Order: sequence, then structure tokens, then C-alpha cells
Amino acid sequence: MMNLQQTYAGVDPILTTLAQGFMLPSTNIANFIAPVVDTPTRAGRILRFGKEQFAINDFRRAYGTNIPYVQSRYDSEPYALEQEVVAWELPEEVIENAGEGPAQVDLRAIETRNAMSRLMNSYEYTVAQAVTVTAGYNPYEAGLGFEDWADFKTYYGASAGLQEWSDPDANPIEDILTLKRAVANQIGIRPNSIVLGTAVFDQLLTNSAILDRIKYTTADSIDTDVLARYFGLERGLRVAEGRYLADDGKLMPVFPENGILLFYSPNGPSDSVMPAGGANAATPAFAYTYQLTGTPAVRPEYYIRERRVVRAEITIERVVNLVGLGATGLIGSGAMITNILA
Repeated sequence: MMNLQQTYAGVDPILTTLAQGFMLPSTNIANFIAPVVDTPTRAGRILRFGKEQFAINDFRRAYGTNIPYVQSRYDSEPYALEQEVVAWELPEEVIENAGEGPAQVDLRAIETRNAMSRLMNSYEYTVAQAVTVTAGYNPYEAGLGFEDWADFKTYYGASAGLQEWSDPDANPIEDILTLKRAVANQIGIRPNSIVLGTAVFDQLLTNSAILDRIKYTTADSIDTDVLARYFGLERGLRVAEGRYLADDGKLMPVFPENGILLFYSPNGPSDSVMPAGGANAATPAFAYTYQLTGTPAVRPEYYIRERRVVRAEITIERVVNLVGLGATGLIGSGAMITNILA
């Protein structure tokens, strides 16, 4: 009788390397929001950081007295990775046709990339759904999560901008600065990243305050890099262009078209499905993707006689974690407005 290892049959090293080297499109928001962290286990505990590091202590001491000390305190919560598997199939006749003539096509590589694209499109939706639940932000009294601009304006009053972003004469920098201060009051660090819905981005392209500001500093037209510099977000800005197929057959945005997400991440932006550099740093962050070491992995292909097809399976195990603070576990390192244009 075959044991489990023999049944598993390992992975296909070539196609696995191809899957792990899969590059995401520049409009990807999943790994921009939640950089990948390698984890060797499918379950464990996630640390939640407190604010003890900001406490003011008296470290002066008289000779011969006890030495003052510091001790970080953490809360934690369990996590469990979720397995995602997709298979691609190629009829033997298609493989034979692709191998004939001078223009030979590597169908296995094409199908692996296509399957990885499907996996990442699905994960885009998962991450977007996780970050747009404004009730999860730490807590409403901290001024980090709002359904629309009216709620935001009501909460902040005079410190927010005077006009809605849907007005081309609005001054969005005032609202961004307000939210940056709110996040800094929670984690001691200002946000360095932003995700914008497509409608918000299009609105900013014609904003008179931004156009007036940049005409003195650059001859370039407004793009994501210019806006990131304008808002003082050194890690960058992403426009959420991703779409998913809804039940009614329409393509819908995975992230609210009128939404903005402002957050802090200690890691550089990554367009890879592999771990981001520095992602394990014990620093307040907005979100991580905990991903099982060695995945995505492609199992060796096999032949299905009944249908005369060659089949291979790609497995990835991961889960998105929105990093919480203290005993509440609610988000403190980001701010979300679902509908900034209303």
C-alpha cells in the first residue's frame, strides 16, 4: 500500500518555479495592502501590538537602586491558513497540435500562468472585502472608519476639508492630512500608502487644487507617482482596477470605485506572490498575507484516461490578516472611507 508521501508525489519543480515567479499586474492591490509573510505551519498565533512603547518613563536612578526596565506586552489571536487549489487541463490532441510545426507553444507554461492569474483575481476580491468593513477600524471613536464623506465631515468638523471630493474645487490634501494624523495617533507612525477606487482617481486627475500645485513643480501630467508625492506617501499609491464577474454577468470593481484606503506598511511594495522583504519585522503594520512556505506549488501532471486530458494542480495556502492593536484587536494602522465622493 502506498504511503502518503508516495501518493503526494511531490511537486513539479519547473512549473512550481514558474508559479512562484508569477508577477502580479501593476494595479494589484492584494499584495500591496497585505505583503506576503512566509509561515512554516498551517496554524498559529498572531501578535497584536500595544502602545506601551510610547509611555513616558523616568529612567533616572539613584546609585544602588533598582534599574528601570521595559517589557513589551502583546495580545494574540489564532490564525489558520486557507487552502486554495486550481487545476488546469489540456486535451492530448491540443498538446499534439501545439508541438507540431515551427511555432511550438509551451501550453503547460501558459496554463500555469493563467491558473495563477485566476488565483490572484480571487485573492484580490478576498482582500478587498476584508479591508472595506469600516466597523473593524479601531474603534469608530478614533476616527478611522467611515461609510461616506458626510460621516467623515461630521466627525472631524472644521479640521476636515470644506468641500466634498466630487467637487473639482475641493482640496483633498486637507482630508488626507487629517486621516494621517489620526493613524499616527494610534501607532505613532504616519501612513505611507494609499489605495484609491477608480472613480476617486479620475476625480483627482481634474482637481483644480492639485493641478494648480503641480504646475509649479513639474511639467508631468498627474499620475500615481505625482499623487503619491503630493500626498506625502513614500511607499506609493495604487488604483484598484481589478474586476470580478458578478452573478448578473457584469464586471464589478473588487474595491469600491468611490473608496480610499490610507494605511502604513513597513515593507516596500511587491508585485510578486513570494514573501516581501522585511515583512516579519515586529513593527505596527496594516495587513499581512500569511502564506505557507513552499506555496504556490504545482503537483506533477497526470493523465486522465477517460477524458484523454493531461491535468496539473496548483495549491496555495494563505490567509489575510489585518493587524490589530491591543485587547480590542481592531485596526489602528489604517483608515477607510468607503464612499468619499458622496
